Amino acid sequence: MKKIIDGKIDAKKYHDAKCKILWILKEANVSAKDKETDIDVCDGFRNDWHKKNALSVPTFRKMIYATFGILNPNVEWENIPYANQEAYEVVKQIAYININKYPADSSSNDWEIKKAYNEGKDELLKQIKELNPNIIIFGNTLKYFEVKDLAEINWDILETEKKYADSNTHNTAFYIISSDKLIINAYHPSYPKISDKTYWKEIRNAFNFWKSN
Repeated sequence: MKKIIDGKIDAKKYHDAKCKILWILKEANVSAKDKETDIDVCDGFRNDWHKKNALSVPTFRKMIYATFGILNPNVEWENIPYANQEAYEVVKQIAYININKYPADSSSNDWEIKKAYNEGKDELLKQIKELNPNIIIFGNTLKYFEVKDLAEINWDILETEKKYADSNTHNTAFYIISSDKLIINAYHPSYPKISDKTYWKEIRNAFNFWKSN
């Protein structure tokens, strides 16, 4: 199988964004017939191929709304455009990478993701360091990272207090690394038991707390 390309959706828009956001997910779901083809997972966003299904695919929809909440923190939920309309454009300002850089199926296996991390962590950590984000959003993926590995690239979560975006739900945790670095540890955006609004709100809460402290 060929290694999958990931990274910045649009390099210029990523660097020009008022806050550089990196999403880290698990792996790409690739059909059997495409596993030997060259794939760049950012192409679908870059060329608007995902715009037509941005509402129907929970991963895309929640990523878009949560990103919109960070880049437009003063816009309330009822005023956010639909994910397949104006809101879609915010996704072009992010970077998006997977831990497993090879084609996978629709269901993820924790052991296989951890194995992919162990085997590819040097490349993965180098990629994060070169992207130099202000915010890393882990979509249920922080658990695969070794704390010492993150510390080596100056994202040390042991030196900061773990906080929750909502003290009642404990869905979304965050770590303030510095005045220009924030880690958000959220559920995977495809997780069905958290509504779009809650997912957006908790990630925005974490961002707003970071900016106000």
